Amino acid sequence: MKMGSLIKYYRTKLGMTQNSVAMGICSIPHLSKIENNNKEANSETIRLLLERLNISIHDVENSEQNIVQLLNDLQKHINYLENEKVKETMDKLKEYEEIIGFTESIYLYELYKLRYYVFVNEQKLAENQLRWLNAHRQNLSQHERYLHSYYYALVLITKGKYEEAATELTKILQIHPELGSLEGEFYYHFALIKGRLEEPSQAIIYGKKALQFYKDQFNFKRIVYTLMSLALNYSRGKVFHEAIEIYEHLVRNVELLQQQQLLPAIYHNLGDLYQMRGEYENALIYFEKSASLMSKNCDHYLLCLYNLGVTQLRLEQVEKSIKTFSVLKEEAKNKKKLSFNLFATFYLYLLAEEKEKAMDFLEGRLIPFTADNEELKEMHQQFSYLLGEYYRQEKKYEKAMQFIEI
Repeated sequence: MKMGSLIKYYRTKLGMTQNSVAMGICSIPHLSKIENNNKEANSETIRLLLERLNISIHDVENSEQNIVQLLNDLQKHINYLENEKVKETMDKLKEYEEIIGFTESIYLYELYKLRYYVFVNEQKLAENQLRWLNAHRQNLSQHERYLHSYYYALVLITKGKYEEAATELTKILQIHPELGSLEGEFYYHFALIKGRLEEPSQAIIYGKKALQFYKDQFNFKRIVYTLMSLALNYSRGKVFHEAIEIYEHLVRNVELLQQQQLLPAIYHNLGDLYQMRGEYENALIYFEKSASLMSKNCDHYLLCLYNLGVTQLRLEQVEKSIKTFSVLKEEAKNKKKLSFNLFATFYLYLLAEEKEKAMDFLEGRLIPFTADNEELKEMHQQFSYLLGEYYRQEKKYEKAMQFIEI
């Protein structure tokens, strides 16, 4: 604790002069040096000065210990995905904000605030906090700089900047290979990034590292989420039997682990897996299960509807597909999600047997839109191939090659 700064803060807050505080305890020049942290005062002098300000030295010492404990608790609750406890602990820490700035934990607290904002998905607050930390980076210890780099990578993930995030995490592994209590989280996020960068083999390697750490810590919630990530990347890597085995294990155990909210995502991923294998009847079963359980407010609800509609079309369930894409169009309009609105419009033209109109819409509206969005790269390739095949069937081969080669 920087006692001198603390004394100066409370003296100023109370509107007291140096003379009134120092009287009978020490000289004014001596107090000035203490307040500027230029002189180490003995414990008795500090005690008397604090008492003059109606502050107990024991309360100060207890507060510092409580802050350290709460910071440790915050990290632990985040690691174990204990949402309510995370918020409760942060609220308790905020009660100490007035004196945290005078402790050795000041920058650790500011770093954990950034992690908290990412955890609760407060992106604007996270970006503001990151700017503050960037301005004070030169004051951070080596460990704090490691945390700063890691939490910066998490902010990049929330913004979809996966290559930049991967660069940050690679630097950390090179400079700070001993990850300590954050090892599981670090490898989990590295696996997530590698999956988004379409590097499933690397994602599986890091996912297994995270899984082993969480198993050692008996961190059951994190085990479930890591298994979800591994299954998804096994699917991307076309190791379907491993993915199916994991998903079946998760379906059996989510209720036991009180993670039923994951069932819609598990069913959707299973549907996607069977769709990749061309087993559309199985895919339909799981997309229907997912859509029936998934909240309409969930970010993935529109994607689930889209995949359900496409699968129904592949199985020639035209009326059902029209109904699904009509719902998708309405939901996308309400949520102001232009991408899914465009997808639904295209398929509704197609289902209405207006093929030429559908392909004109595809070429003039949908493909240019997906070309400008990195997040829709895979969709862009699919729609481009679809248009290329259309032109090939129309014997417009030069036109076809413009899209099939994309």
